[in-house]
Amino acid sequence: MAIQKLNDPFLVADFSSGLIDDLSVSKPLLPKNAVRKAINVIFNRPRGSIRQRLGTTRVGDAAVASTTILGVHNFRSSNSSYHQLLAVAGSTVYALSGTTWGSTTTVSTSGLKTRFITYLDRVAVLNGTDTPKMWDGSGSWETSGGRLDIGSFPVSKFATTINTRILAAGDSSNPDTISLSSLVSANAISWTSGNKTVQVSPQDGAGSITGVTGNGVVALIFKERGLYRYDDNTLQRVGYVGTPSYESIATDDNGITYFFGQGANGVGFYMTQGGRPIKISRAITRYVEAIAGSYYDDVAAYTDGTNVEWSVGSITIDGITYSNASFVYSVSDKTWTVYNRAHSFRVFSQYIDSSSNITVVGGDTAGNVQTIGSGNTDNGTAIQAEAELSPIVFTTRGRTKTVSEIMAFTEEYQGLSVDIRTDDNKWFPLGSLKEGNQHFHNFPLLRGNEFHIRLKGNNTATPWELTGFEFPAGSVQDEGYR
Repeated sequence: MAIQKLNDPFLVADFSSGLIDDLSVSKPLLPKNAVRKAINVIFNRPRGSIRQRLGTTRVGDAAVASTTILGVHNFRSSNSSYHQLLAVAGSTVYALSGTTWGSTTTVSTSGLKTRFITYLDRVAVLNGTDTPKMWDGSGSWETSGGRLDIGSFPVSKFATTINTRILAAGDSSNPDTISLSSLVSANAISWTSGNKTVQVSPQDGAGSITGVTGNGVVALIFKERGLYRYDDNTLQRVGYVGTPSYESIATDDNGITYFFGQGANGVGFYMTQGGRPIKISRAITRYVEAIAGSYYDDVAAYTDGTNVEWSVGSITIDGITYSNASFVYSVSDKTWTVYNRAHSFRVFSQYIDSSSNITVVGGDTAGNVQTIGSGNTDNGTAIQAEAELSPIVFTTRGRTKTVSEIMAFTEEYQGLSVDIRTDDNKWFPLGSLKEGNQHFHNFPLLRGNEFHIRLKGNNTATPWELTGFEFPAGSVQDEGYR
């Protein structure tokens, strides 16, 4: 069969489907605008390009402590008198003052995951073992009375609000029970008058209550393998998927709750608006299955309204271990990517900083609280990024082609290099990008059925952005079936 040249340029310039792995979709069904591998890159800023993610920056002039951050919370009073970023390490509750972290109180038991709830201009600290404490942002923490009736506040791990009540759960001696305060009266609640308790399908095989969230009108109650809805009157089971980790639950401003779940529909990432959970992680099945079971109860998440990110610990893919992996879901595009951060984050919180910027902060295992999506490094560590495009076949997969030229187009290129291979052969380095539009042509003729392109970057400067590749007219020849 005669050799035929492709007389028109062949463009690869749309990556808007993000990451879809090879356990989710076979090669023939893989969208041309998807990638097979994505580490530390994004596809929605701007949509369709491949861009290195931003980094993280430590909050404050030093680490909070030398141990794992167990809880983080932005306490803000309604009159703006007290705006405090709080963090827990060991048995100490710290607050940020200017750029310095200082101790505000201690709890009796060290090393427990810690949560907070802000209500009636007070913040309460909960760890499921110690009697809760309450603070107004100055002076000493209170252990009795006050607006939250703190001395009678149930010993709980989790809390949310519903119909002006506080709903608390996670009492180890009553693992299937939620406790509700009285309604607010005279700017205070009571746990001894007007309060109530509700059993949530006791001993139903779904495990203990692992978390609660809500929108002030309806509360969602999670067990390990079940999800329930409560409206201050009626309790309803809405799904047979729950979560092992309260920290994996994130609710956005539209009332959509995302979480890492396990149960009847298997392990994965889910979303719900209060009804039956919908699994959203099919595109990254291979990555989800790489999460260690021992890490399930440490999965942690946040949402900034644009993305949801889950920190999932160490995973191994294709023999490569990513020690601090996280999976990132684009809410609007419904696409995925994978991050491998320099630090392991266990807790997240929204934080409005001193410049009134709405940010997200995370507490890591090295005692730092860091702003997520800030700066060009991971608190000083270079960001190593990688993306492998979907296979390029030009005509059909069964025909043999040759390639002699490639154009790469970038908006930012620092730290970015390009490799290529044919079929299952070894990667060949085309070289580093040194300009916005780069012409690669001084390389041995490439011959194969499928062509694979890989981007790699190790960067401490402005994130690179690749907009696409072009194979110039005549640079691809079709040699037919062999």
